[in-house]
Amino acid sequence: MDAWKAVMAEYAALEAQQADPRVHRDFRRARRLRRCTEALRPLNEDAVRLRTLLDDLRDVQGLTADPAWRAEAGRIEREAALLRADLAAAVDARDPFDPYDVIVLIDAEAGDHRPVQVVVDAYREDARVRGWRVEHLYNDPPPHWAMLGIGAGEEGPGPWSVLKNGAGPRTVRTADGLAAAHVTVLPDAGPALVDPRDVRIDLYCTRDPGAQTTLRVLHEPTGIGAYGRDPVPARAQANALRVVWAQLAAMKSAPEGRYQAVPQPPGGHLRLRAATGPAAAV
Repeated sequence: MDAWKAVMAEYAALEAQQADPRVHRDFRRARRLRRCTEALRPLNEDAVRLRTLLDDLRDVQGLTADPAWRAEAGRIEREAALLRADLAAAVDARDPFDPYDVIVLIDAEAGDHRPVQVVVDAYREDARVRGWRVEHLYNDPPPHWAMLGIGAGEEGPGPWSVLKNGAGPRTVRTADGLAAAHVTVLPDAGPALVDPRDVRIDLYCTRDPGAQTTLRVLHEPTGIGAYGRDPVPARAQANALRVVWAQLAAMKSAPEGRYQAVPQPPGGHLRLRAATGPAAAV
């Protein structure tokens, strides 16, 4: 399919989804669709313009015996060719996840727990300045890792477009000196189109009265999983599912080498981890 036709089809699909009242029961999905529609609007306007030029060119083909119409056909053809090339280049350079929110996975390195909270605080401060929201997707996380959901409002750049290149090892300055952490950034892509029978939910029992619900969501065909914990069982499950969907989206669309799938104790499921590169300072 030509790039301009693909843009128009994607834009029409986004508008159709927003017209479905059921979509608006999920505020994250509704907001994501609105942001994606706004991001795609300029390309769609160019695609509509190109379609109009091609229609005009077809209409004047039978009139080219007249020198004036022949010149007009040549002008339209040149304009359409330039616009087609510009659209194709813009589509090739486009990252469709740029309007999306993100999920950030933070791990301590070499058993040193100190840097995780420093990195969490850095993301919180950056989000505060930008007017974004930050939430822990695993309630009361252990000291050696954390899962954050970072979301924007209706305006401005999507968190993915800003944070996607900030993954990898981090060198963190703590009160006791330098320490190492590792950051993985994933697009908060929403529910994946998977067979529900391929998703397993393991509930971890405890004898402690009033304990929070702890569970694991596992996508069995890929081995990708995530833990969830929250006083509200439905929220624990929803947060774990968000992390699994984000990993599946990243596996499907990310450039080769951006992520590695590594086993996670104690369950043994796989979790995506940003490929190692030069360490950034926090």
